[in-house]
Amino acid sequence: MQNLPARVSAIVIALGFLLNAHSLPAQSWKLVWSDEFNGAAASLPSSTDWNFVRGWGPQGNHEIEWYCQPGESDGPCDKTDPNLFEDGNGHLVVRAIHNNQLWSSARLNTQSKHTILYGRIEARLRMQPGAGFWPAFWLLGDNRETSHWPDCGEQDIMEWVQKYGPGTTSSTIHGPGYSGAHGIGSTFAFPNGGRIDDAQFHIYGMIWSKDRMAFYRDDPSKPYFVVTPANLPPGTKWVYNHPFYVILNFAVGEAGFPGSVDATTPHTGTMWVDYVRFYQQQ
Repeated sequence: MQNLPARVSAIVIALGFLLNAHSLPAQSWKLVWSDEFNGAAASLPSSTDWNFVRGWGPQGNHEIEWYCQPGESDGPCDKTDPNLFEDGNGHLVVRAIHNNQLWSSARLNTQSKHTILYGRIEARLRMQPGAGFWPAFWLLGDNRETSHWPDCGEQDIMEWVQKYGPGTTSSTIHGPGYSGAHGIGSTFAFPNGGRIDDAQFHIYGMIWSKDRMAFYRDDPSKPYFVVTPANLPPGTKWVYNHPFYVILNFAVGEAGFPGSVDATTPHTGTMWVDYVRFYQQQ
């Protein structure tokens, strides 16, 4: 090789690199758990898979919604106009509803039922934008009861708030020393006029390995945001090498990050969930 002219040598090296790259095995994923939400119209996700949260959203987040459990009619909840149900067309419907001057909504999680340590985690979603709306798909560490937040770690795969506009969402991580407004994250703008409420559902996902998370939209081979311990502020800890569980919710805000509801806010905000899936590499 050293006797070839430099340009020819460079071309040969480049061709060799490409041939080796094409010879590498493709990344292969095995589905280890999913909910496809294929129940009958007006049915509920299984309680063997999901916990249904009841109570006020975290006040420190400037949230104003009450999370209703299925079948509840206390406060702003109305079992005849539910916040959570399957539509019979393969979707889970999560709704924030304005009723009697109050907002009701739904939040569900897989805590103590389905957790994952590394792999690929994704949901296929469509959402309705509105001032003060804050739909989210995210994970918390399963040690939350003992380590508490933010030491347990938080991985926000998808959040949407009004200030982003309907074509943009974000992914963020929160841990000790980099939480809340100091979380480490990035936004993604859909190409070609894509929106959270366009005719297409979009896939929101994360590929997670030891000391690395790669967040993507629609195409897992093209992450838009990668975070490792090197991205953390000096002196802080990486708290993501243990199992996490999934959360889906639709919050409503009165200030701060989610912004505030106003006269333009629809009286019902909806997030449609086509599926939630956990994969691990084969």
